[in-house]
Amino acid sequence: MSLPLIWLLCILIAFQFDMQFYSFFLIKDGKFLHILAEKISYWGDFPQGTIPLSIGIYLIGLLFKKNRIKEAAVGCFFSALIAGFLVDIARDTLGRPRPSADVKETLKQLGYIPTPIVNFHRIHQGGSFVDGFYGMHNLSMFHGFPSGHAATSMATASSFLRSLPSLCYILLFGALLVCWSRMALGRHYFSDVIAGGLFGFFIGFIFSGSENQGLLGFLQKPEQKINKITNIL
Repeated sequence: MSLPLIWLLCILIAFQFDMQFYSFFLIKDGKFLHILAEKISYWGDFPQGTIPLSIGIYLIGLLFKKNRIKEAAVGCFFSALIAGFLVDIARDTLGRPRPSADVKETLKQLGYIPTPIVNFHRIHQGGSFVDGFYGMHNLSMFHGFPSGHAATSMATASSFLRSLPSLCYILLFGALLVCWSRMALGRHYFSDVIAGGLFGFFIGFIFSGSENQGLLGFLQKPEQKINKITNIL
């Protein structure tokens, strides 16, 4: 139970700084920074970032006949896929509005203005919606918590932690930039990226490992790996 408790505690702490960090990270002026953040966000997503990366690394493993590299590539793909899938379910269900969510656009798309099921009784300067959980509305602007980009980019990076650590550190730096870009563009609060990023990191770590200890080892020795994951949680 240690990891879920750590995850929850980090979210609760980050939640206290959402409004201050929103103002701090948001790009108010600067076309270059805005373009840079958009590019980082684009390549930090699963289809554009994780899939080409995992395929490329797998091909390198084939070329040099390194099972460890092939295993790391497979682990990367599935850890990011699972992290992104679970986060998508969570954010679709919870329906926290993004900081940039707009009342007029919501009214145009839904035909009504939703009210929060769980109200946090706060709103950032210039915001349109009171912060909270609004439930399922099938709109991207209500997909704030947790951050999908943060989850998939962190899962992608941490999946190499024990198998290819040098690559992992580079990718972790990139994942942190992805988290920054989501806040800089006004797409997520600090607690959104903390929740998604830590969840993705934990999923990637579970699937990471040296040769015969990562995903292929998990498939070959499922009972041992399930017991190991249970002990960690």
